[in-house]
Amino acid sequence: MKVSYLQLKHGDIDYYLCRMSCKNLINVSYVAQRGVSEEQGAVQRILNKSRISSIANYLLNGGYFPTNIILNVIDDSKVEIDTQTSTLTFSDEPHVAQLLDGQHRVAGMREAIKVNPSIGDIEFPVLLAVGLSTSQCATVFVSINTEQKNVPKSLIYDLYGLVETPNRDYSLDRGRDIAESLNKMEESPYAGYVKFPGSARFKGGIQLSSMVNSLRALVKPQGEFEKFQITTLERQTKILVNYFTALQYYYDKKWYELTNPFLYGSGFSAAIEVLINKILPYCYSKRSFSIETFKSVIHLTKENLPLQTDVKRTSGEE
Repeated sequence: MKVSYLQLKHGDIDYYLCRMSCKNLINVSYVAQRGVSEEQGAVQRILNKSRISSIANYLLNGGYFPTNIILNVIDDSKVEIDTQTSTLTFSDEPHVAQLLDGQHRVAGMREAIKVNPSIGDIEFPVLLAVGLSTSQCATVFVSINTEQKNVPKSLIYDLYGLVETPNRDYSLDRGRDIAESLNKMEESPYAGYVKFPGSARFKGGIQLSSMVNSLRALVKPQGEFEKFQITTLERQTKILVNYFTALQYYYDKKWYELTNPFLYGSGFSAAIEVLINKILPYCYSKRSFSIETFKSVIHLTKENLPLQTDVKRTSGEE
């Protein structure tokens, strides 16, 4: 197999940017798993079957990947680099290049081709290196998986109106992204109090599914946030942090006590209902969603704080 290339240099590593069809990419590449393979450059993790299935379905439904697959050829005798014609010629034997990035995409291609062979002709960009050491491969892997962090999935929602055939409810992704932020941000009143699947059990706290369900009315297309031109993930999250920080102010140190109903799903749901029906329109009219603005319309005192004992066994709506 012969392909044309453009040469790139990053640090002390030469890369060759080329394009390959799915079927050629599958034939050329293989996975060298760390802890399993002892060969040079073995840094990959064990494949995730559900992720492979998801990628295969994505390809079968017309999806594509504009980002590079990264390969490393250990044995330079298995690829001929012709600098005069800027071409790479691979030996006829299969599996001559390690996958440094893209192992799940390639595995998904393999499964998709079994259902629709024409997918094998789709071309993808490939970045090839020759003779990288295990240390260099690890450096590439770490760079991709730590420094180049994935953006929140729901950011596609910000482009919802530009998608030609939007067929997915991205409000679920947006709700989860906000829940993750509320759980991780140090300034969030809910830091560490969102219960994700598989997390340690503790009293109080809000199940992820309950929080996302409560947030959907805010973040869905044509939802409450969109009505007030609050569309970006960052702004939506900031407004919610400000709102609950204002509510936390009245509880002070009692906020993290189990008597606080807002540390439970029904209390969170109730707070969101009040935000939607009363407070959000007011703050928009004032063009301010600051903590101080929220505090000015939350009329609580230490003597009239709602307690969990007052609302136990009642729904958020009640």
